[in-house]
Amino acid sequence: MTAKFACSAALAALFVASPALSPAWAQGGGASQTQEWEALSQRVRPAEREWDVRAGVAGVMRPTFEGSDRYHFSPLPFITVNWRDTLTLGESGLSAQMRSGAFRYGVGLTFDAGRDDNGTGGIFGGGDDRLRGLGDIDFSLGVRGFATYRWQFLEFGAAVTKYTGKQNDGILSDIGVSAALPLAKDLLVIPNIRLGFADDKYMQTYFGVTALQASRSLFPAFNATGGLHQVRAGANLVYSFTDNWFVGVNAGFTHLAGDAANSPISISDNYATALSFVGYRF
Repeated sequence: MTAKFACSAALAALFVASPALSPAWAQGGGASQTQEWEALSQRVRPAEREWDVRAGVAGVMRPTFEGSDRYHFSPLPFITVNWRDTLTLGESGLSAQMRSGAFRYGVGLTFDAGRDDNGTGGIFGGGDDRLRGLGDIDFSLGVRGFATYRWQFLEFGAAVTKYTGKQNDGILSDIGVSAALPLAKDLLVIPNIRLGFADDKYMQTYFGVTALQASRSLFPAFNATGGLHQVRAGANLVYSFTDNWFVGVNAGFTHLAGDAANSPISISDNYATALSFVGYRF
């Protein structure tokens, strides 16, 4: 794989609309999706530069909240700075990593942007008025550990994030596999599939309904317990048309499981996300 090819692939994943700089994407577990993309970018990241800086713009279509059947669109900037393939500052926070043969492992600081309980619900608006009465879920910081193992063209990974917010102090974890497959000289596809898990605290924060919330909202009381949270599958298609410029698209499908699907908040157990982006590697 050429450096040009690897560059474009890396950017795709990292830009990952998600996240950190955009509450619209990070709302309701979005940060974990950002981390997923950044993990994919590490899969093919070239390490020949001491400093690797990438920036661009993206457009993201995603549900108004996890479990919603309505969608909204958000334009997003993205920038990622990598130093010696060891320290990375990007859309989902700051991380440090080490490599040992086929293994990669590290720790990082990330966040969850929370969720609003109101909003226009329009295609260009954030939030959703159907959540009114549940109360906002505030921003929370998280500490994350991750590890991956590369075998031939496949990479297997696992990650655990502990949040430390007043409302969201739960734990998210996931396991998954991805692959970087060249379709042509400058065209790369990165399919991936992941299983996400959450503990009782996280599930109750995002999918539970207390008696007080039930009295103020449209939803009946519901006690959400931990376990399998979601199954996600997607693919990222990246084309590099110069040594620096790249474009890409991504499509993903998520199926909510366990009490995330059983919750009265989850109007739809299945939802899709889509994004397109253009970027430049300095």
